[in-house]
Amino acid sequence: MISRSPSPSCKCQSNRHRRREARRALPQPILERNDAVLKHLGLAHLGAQRQLHRGDGERDDLVQEGRMGLIRALDRFEPARGHRLSSYAMPRITGEILHYRRDRLRTLRIPWRLNDLHAKGMKIQTDRQHLGQPALDASGLAHALGVTRQRWQQACMAHQHRHLLSLQAPQQATATTSQPVTTHLESLPARSKHHSDPQLTWLRTALKSLDPERRRWLCAHWIEGLSITAIARHERIDRRTLQRLLNDTLRDLRLQAVAATTEDQAARPKAWPNPQPRLSAAH
Repeated sequence: MISRSPSPSCKCQSNRHRRREARRALPQPILERNDAVLKHLGLAHLGAQRQLHRGDGERDDLVQEGRMGLIRALDRFEPARGHRLSSYAMPRITGEILHYRRDRLRTLRIPWRLNDLHAKGMKIQTDRQHLGQPALDASGLAHALGVTRQRWQQACMAHQHRHLLSLQAPQQATATTSQPVTTHLESLPARSKHHSDPQLTWLRTALKSLDPERRRWLCAHWIEGLSITAIARHERIDRRTLQRLLNDTLRDLRLQAVAATTEDQAARPKAWPNPQPRLSAAH
């Protein structure tokens, strides 16, 4: 593998930051720690680049978490043990990024203990399958994990419902029926006229009037919770172009909403002010 050295401009910028940090009125241990962080920022960027295509998350967010892992690694690093800083810091940087994805990136936050419990159970089943042994039932698997059957069922339910279901996604059509394919949004029970929401009705109409591609990107980002990077990679479009198109679409929807609200208020009949009661002579 050929290692690429940083460009001269990056070195000059890093040295400039280090000189500016050295002029701050801070205790000497903190100044040394900050100088070491600025000197080894490339490790955080390398860790974020390695994890960029292995899961969700924007690159800037992954770099930020990698820098936090680098700072924590430098606080605990002991050079007297003879280890290289890169060998000690890279696992901490990667761990910080993975913890960020596990705890804060997903829309549905499931306790990490349930995720780990389900992963351990699946590993036990996989190992038994490789050894030619029959799979364990729920009670046997719970006994092997040292938990109750109810706890294992909670882990299975959490793993099953951790993904969001898009209302725009088409339902699976069965081979025995010839019904047209509908979306989950169309299969929801219709609300009565007494409980109709005019804003929701307007939003549905406005979404149907959008370009199909823009509507799909908008729902994928704001309803399904997918990152712009993931959508751009799946749609094979430039990330900045996708960001600009989404911003333009949201701006147009906001302008249409303001115009519709103004027209609705203008169409409403104005209520006559209540006249003040006239005072009698006794008052």
